[in-house]
Amino acid sequence: MLSSRSTGVFVLLAGLGLAASASAQQAPTAPAPAQPAFEVRVIPLEPVHALVLPMKGSYSQHPDAFAQLGGFLSQRGIEPTGPPFARYFSDLSVGEANLVWEVAFPVPADAPTKAPFEIKDLPATLAAVHVHKGSMEELGTAWGNLVQWAMTNGYTPATPVMQVFKGDMSAGGEVEMRLPVTK
Repeated sequence: MLSSRSTGVFVLLAGLGLAASASAQQAPTAPAPAQPAFEVRVIPLEPVHALVLPMKGSYSQHPDAFAQLGGFLSQRGIEPTGPPFARYFSDLSVGEANLVWEVAFPVPADAPTKAPFEIKDLPATLAAVHVHKGSMEELGTAWGNLVQWAMTNGYTPATPVMQVFKGDMSAGGEVEMRLPVTK
C-alpha cells in the first residue's frame, strides 16, 4: 500500500508525464542530449540519534531552520556526528502552510536538548537512495523518478522521506534522497 507522501510524489510524476506527452505530440525537433542514468541503490540505513527541530509550513524555511539548529549545537559545543538532514511527513496536497517536516543533525548520545529542539532515535530501515547533483528546482522531478524506480523494481515506498545535505548547498552541494521501502 502506498503512503500518502508516495502517492503525492507519484501524482506529481503523473502530472509531469502528461506534460511530457503533450510536448511529444508537437513537431519533431533535434534529439535531446543523452541524460545520465538515474542511479539508485537499495541499502540498509543504520539507526540515527539526532537533534531535531520540528517545522511546519514552507520549505523555504530550510536555511533559517538549519541556522537555528546549528546555533544551538555551536553554543553548547556539540559536534554533529554526520551531515545535516531533513525528513518530510506531509503529502504536498495539504498545502504549503500545512507541510510538516523537520531538520536535524546526528549527534552524540549525551547531547542535551531544550525546546523547541528534540532528541529522536531514528530506527534502522531499508531505503532506495539516489544522489541528486542537479539544481534544487529539479528535486521534485527526481523524487518522482525515485518513487517510480522503487515501484517498477517491486518495492513499496513509505514515509517519512529524507534528504541528507552534503557539501555547501549554496555552491551546488549534493542531496542524498532516501526513500524508505519494503519488498
